[in-house]
Amino acid sequence: MSYFTELRIKHIDHKFILIPLALLIILSPVVIYFFELLTYLIFLQVYSLIFILITIIHAQRSILEEIRYKDGRDQAMMNIHRIVNPRFPIPSLTGWAAFPGLIELILSEVKRNKPKHIFEIGSGSSTIITSYLLEELGNGHITSLDHSEHYVGKTRDDLKLHELEQFADIHYAPLTSISINNESYSWYDLSAINFSELPKIDLLVVDGPPEKTQKHARYPALPLLIDHLSENAVVILDDAARSEEQEIVNRWLKEFPGFTHQYIYTEKGLSILRRA
Repeated sequence: MSYFTELRIKHIDHKFILIPLALLIILSPVVIYFFELLTYLIFLQVYSLIFILITIIHAQRSILEEIRYKDGRDQAMMNIHRIVNPRFPIPSLTGWAAFPGLIELILSEVKRNKPKHIFEIGSGSSTIITSYLLEELGNGHITSLDHSEHYVGKTRDDLKLHELEQFADIHYAPLTSISINNESYSWYDLSAINFSELPKIDLLVVDGPPEKTQKHARYPALPLLIDHLSENAVVILDDAARSEEQEIVNRWLKEFPGFTHQYIYTEKGLSILRRA
């Protein structure tokens, strides 16, 4: 498949198409009214040439950006397969699944810090692949939440297929209404998690709930789990390139000043918060 067919038109790209067309529609009657038809035709030709030139330049930049993203995905996949040796094909890392960049970062943190307790918000491919590394290290456990019964069942089946059930517990946690600082959020029901029986969280991976749930949908993660984090805890937030996630990180840093922040430039963006 060519880069042209893979190229995704994003919301921001519409400005390069819709705004010039809107200006043309607005300016055309004005030019026709004040000038002769020949002048209008010359104006139309010049305007069209400028529009085509701008579109070509923007398309080139978009293609180069997509190539860079693809190279990043390929590199991340290579690193993932260097670190783990799955017994069966790993789940897809496209669509709603965790992107290779996120899993590569999780594996890097696990290999470097050897967390005893990983807490995942959103289960799936990352659960399976991280469990392979925990098996290799001989230490560590994952507690994973998901608000979809379908994905809970699928992840449990995948863990069984890959013979990794002992390294992860997957909990069905439907979204429920909660209040934080007099603000209402729809977030995971934590009533099924007995934190008193679990070790402190060394690595928190925030990859849910979906953005469409509500504004700042992932904000509750840190306020609700801060008391369960270890003194050297690391927090990874996926989709950090989105403006809402950047606002969430700023709120977290303001409300919990004991963390430092690092942003990693990937296709979706990743934010890492580390307890100082």
